[in-house]
Amino acid sequence: MLAEVDLPVIDRAVIQSVFGLGRRQAIELMHKFDAYQAGRTLLIERMRLISELDKIVANGEYQQEEARHEKLTAALAKFQRTRRAQEVRIDVAPEVFDTRMSILPSAVHLAPGKLEVEFSGCEDLLSKLFTLAQAAINDFDSFQKASNGIANGRG
Repeated sequence: MLAEVDLPVIDRAVIQSVFGLGRRQAIELMHKFDAYQAGRTLLIERMRLISELDKIVANGEYQQEEARHEKLTAALAKFQRTRRAQEVRIDVAPEVFDTRMSILPSAVHLAPGKLEVEFSGCEDLLSKLFTLAQAAINDFDSFQKASNGIANGRG
């Protein structure tokens, strides 16, 4: 875009617009590339700006920053997803920790190759899956038999 502009100098407003920067960021960028003051206006020679940007691209600095930015964006997105999940509270009664396969709630049905769970919302589903997980921990042989139709993993 800068190459097509037929102006000898670029001002702060153009820098803001072209790079999507705020006022301060545009000023900092312009100072980095030796902008000069003309009255109350900060200017930079268009060809100098293009040359400086080409140097950044050529030496890999841009690619490194772009990779860093993408990694940061992915980490923030992951954090936001896990934070939302951490905010979900699953209320379980203390006896759930002693659940065995023979006393699973009637809303949880496990058969070889099939799991059916009747639930009424996200928290209820998670609670029932947690109960099933506790039953599997406390009564693995029965869990394995119910899920595989095979006792003790042999068959």
